[in-house]
Amino acid sequence: MKIYKDLMNLPGVSGNENYVRQYMKKFMEQYNNFEIEYDNLGSIFAVKKSKNPNAITVMVAGHMDEVGFMVANITKNGHIKLQPLGGFMPEVIISQVLNIYTDDGKIIPGIVGSLPPHLRSQNKAQIEDFLLDIGTSSKEETLSLGVKPGQMVLFESNFAYTANNKRIISKAIDNRFGCGLALETIKKFNDIDLDVNLICGATVQEEVGLRGAKTSTKKFSPDIFIALDASPVNDLEDTSFAQLGKGFLLRLHDPRNVMHQGLMKYFVETAKKHKIDYQDFTSKGGTDAAAALDQNSGILATTIGLPARYIHSSAAMLDIYDIKQARKMLFTILSNLNNELYEKIKEGYFD
Repeated sequence: MKIYKDLMNLPGVSGNENYVRQYMKKFMEQYNNFEIEYDNLGSIFAVKKSKNPNAITVMVAGHMDEVGFMVANITKNGHIKLQPLGGFMPEVIISQVLNIYTDDGKIIPGIVGSLPPHLRSQNKAQIEDFLLDIGTSSKEETLSLGVKPGQMVLFESNFAYTANNKRIISKAIDNRFGCGLALETIKKFNDIDLDVNLICGATVQEEVGLRGAKTSTKKFSPDIFIALDASPVNDLEDTSFAQLGKGFLLRLHDPRNVMHQGLMKYFVETAKKHKIDYQDFTSKGGTDAAAALDQNSGILATTIGLPARYIHSSAAMLDIYDIKQARKMLFTILSNLNNELYEKIKEGYFD
């Protein structure tokens, strides 16, 4: 799990994914049967051509950015106003320690306070009501430390195994899981000939509008797009239909992507045939697959999901077994796909 630990500990909000991209680039450079390519926003992919000149192209993508903040403004007392990058419930950040990453590589810690209720813009606290206190007494002092608007602000790294060693607690599970599995896929298939062109890596700016998926799918024009992403499960309640430790998530529906029936049948048949545990899943949020779906003349796009508790907060939880099932599913899919099977999937059935 070293790859996942390394990636989850790295800082990288939307538009500031450089630390993650550099880690992925260094890893990809070990595998010389792949060529590294980028889109103009900074999404990074390793590309391996099939020996079949007419092969279809399969694109596999995590996303590098985690939810976080940027410095929006500095008050006259030296406190920091925060701009969220990704979706947060306001109560997630109160009294949390956050780190500012300055341009020269310094990390400046602070603690989040909030205005008293009678000074808030609404009865319910909003993120714009909160201030990050880094211990300075004036705007000038804060500026003298190298702090300025636009800089990345993130929760502290907190990677840890649970006491039973079956689960992981960490920030950025969403979506360094996808980045890690993409890297494992490059390692797995570097010396294996596939019947498809494989494009494997990670996008930028998913949390603020699936932007890197749009630009990168336009660049590579895949026939099939598989997003690797973490999705929230509320399995502390009996009403939840997805749970930690029960397998990867088969994402049937979200607001922008109804799973293609041919893909659904293929995924289900493949999982059953190879004894891979999966869970049917619907979501109120989207993944990069939604952005890929309607690019060009249409791309068959879906998600191999990782169930996770408490995402879009300071720390989330995953089960290692679910990563193993997601990995097995992805590797099996890529090993079996070819042009003939792709045509069958497009027609909506699988034998």
